Amino acid sequence: MSVGIRDRIGIDLNRRIGLEPGLDWAIRNEVRYLNICLDPDPELFDPANPRLAEAGRRLRDNGITLGLHTLSAVNVAEDSRFLSEAMDQYLTAYLRVARAIGAGWVIMHGGYHFTADKAERMELAVARLARMCRIAEDEGVTILLENMNPEPAGAEVKYLVHDVEEAKFYFANLTSPSLRWAFTSNHAHMLDYGIVGFLDRMQEAGIGVDRIGEVRLADNRGVIEEHLYPGTGNLDFVGLFTTMEARGYRGHYMQDYTTIEDMLSGRDVIVELIEPALEQVQLPA
Repeated sequence: MSVGIRDRIGIDLNRRIGLEPGLDWAIRNEVRYLNICLDPDPELFDPANPRLAEAGRRLRDNGITLGLHTLSAVNVAEDSRFLSEAMDQYLTAYLRVARAIGAGWVIMHGGYHFTADKAERMELAVARLARMCRIAEDEGVTILLENMNPEPAGAEVKYLVHDVEEAKFYFANLTSPSLRWAFTSNHAHMLDYGIVGFLDRMQEAGIGVDRIGEVRLADNRGVIEEHLYPGTGNLDFVGLFTTMEARGYRGHYMQDYTTIEDMLSGRDVIVELIEPALEQVQLPA
């Protein structure tokens, strides 16, 4: 069994609860890894806000590692003049706040396109993320680029970095050491080649498990975008964990579905499922 696997499974508070009550909840429930979105609390975008320093102290004192999660609804591939400037300011603010609070990473996204402008939008997003990587290097912060969910074939608006080909384009053009990968397993599960196929193809492209900074968890049924409680879809959690651990992944896992209380009980459901299998995993030397 992988030592401490339960403590390695964290909870994405996202916008479900505020910073301070979220920390109270995590401390009380012995959650060691957290993500949070700061958008509902605009005053936290000021790096000098004393609430950030106090939260950072509480994180350190209680052995909690925090990440920040930007909104996927904002378009990193934005090109209109005023919105484009605002997009840069938004992402930059997250990086500077991450340093102020002592966050380990900031999750960002590849943006979205409107079908006919895909290539142009990808170029714009890569250029913006390159600028963010330079700031992240200066701030000493890691950016995690998340693989997103596929949309129905007939949808006009589609997320970028939803499959391996798009991910390869981004990583081939973003070589900063500050950039890693947030692997959202439930998004990969929706693709024809699935979770293992996604990992294999990324490895073949030189973007292996060693580049993953977070593995994200939710159940779904592999058809549409859903974030379901473990066991209510058909994602193979045993296969996911044994694959990740056998390939040498030793980082944290992050749940993101329904409510924080569901994720707390869901952690125990996942651990009960995977512990017997992990005892049989042949770990890399």
